[in-house]
Amino acid sequence: MRALHVLSSLALVLVTQDALRLQDPPKAQDPGKPQQAADPKQVLDEVLAQFKKEGIELDPKAQTVTVAATANEPQNEIEYLLIHRRGKRHEALFVTRSKPSVLNAALLMLGLQPGQNAQAIEKQPPPSIEEIEKGADPLVIVPPKGMQLWMTVRWKTPEEKQDKWEEYCVEDIVMDLTTQEPVVDCSWVYLGGRLARFYKDEPEVYAADMEGNLVSTCYMSPDNHLATMVHKDARDQQNWWFTNKMPKHDTPVQFVFHRIEPELHKARAKRLKAAQEQAGRKDEKKGDEPGGGGR
Repeated sequence: MRALHVLSSLALVLVTQDALRLQDPPKAQDPGKPQQAADPKQVLDEVLAQFKKEGIELDPKAQTVTVAATANEPQNEIEYLLIHRRGKRHEALFVTRSKPSVLNAALLMLGLQPGQNAQAIEKQPPPSIEEIEKGADPLVIVPPKGMQLWMTVRWKTPEEKQDKWEEYCVEDIVMDLTTQEPVVDCSWVYLGGRLARFYKDEPEVYAADMEGNLVSTCYMSPDNHLATMVHKDARDQQNWWFTNKMPKHDTPVQFVFHRIEPELHKARAKRLKAAQEQAGRKDEKKGDEPGGGGR
C-alpha cells in the first residue's frame, strides 16, 4: 500500500509541476463503460523510462538516485555542489543537463519528504551598535531541519588501458577554507524546492527549473534548491572550495543521492574517528613529556 501511495503522490507531483508526461491525454470515454484503474507497474515503467531520458536512474532496491553530470571548473568560492546547466556555473562543482523537477520527482520516489530551510531570526532585544562593532551577531541562525540524505560522486579514469571507477563522498571533494581540509561535521537535508511565480500574471513554475541551482553548500534563501548543507559555517558563502579529489574539468561523472547512509560514508566516519583518536593520544603523550604541561 505504501508503494501505491508513493506512486500516486508522484504522479500528482509530476502533473502539477509539469515535470513528466506519463501518457498521452486521455480520450473521451463512454460514460456507460466502467473506467479502468491504472496499472501501477505500467505507470512505474513509464516513469522510469522518462527518468532515463533525463539521464536519471532510480534504484529502489539500493535506494539511490543517480544523475549524469560533468565536473565543472568554478571561478569563485563554491556555493553549490550540483547545478543544472542554467545555474550558477561560476560557483558550482558539478553540472547536469537533467531537468530539476524530474530529478526531484525521483527523490520523492525514494520516500524523501521536504524539510525546512535555514532561518535567520533577529535577536530580541537586538545588540547595541557598540556590541555589533565588537563582533556581536544581530541574528540567530536556525539550521535547516528535515530528512537527511547522502551523496557520492563516481567517474571512470583510464589506468593501464583499463577503465577504473573512482568514487568519493562529496565531503572529500569539498574543502573547508577555514581548516584547509575536506569538510567534516556536516550533513545534508532534503528541501524539495518550491513553486514560484517569476513573472506577473504568469502561472507558478518549479523554481529550480528556472534558476537551475540544486544542492547548496551554504544557506541560501529562498529555498528554491533541492537540498542544502548543514554546517556551523554554512552561513559563509565564501568558505568552500574543492580538494585534490575533484575530477578534471568536463569529466563525465555519476552524481548519486543515497536515501540510506552508504558504506563509503560509514568508512569515512570510522577513518575520521580513528585519526581524531590518534591525534588525541599524541597530544596526551606530548603533555606527559618533561616541560610539556603534563603532571
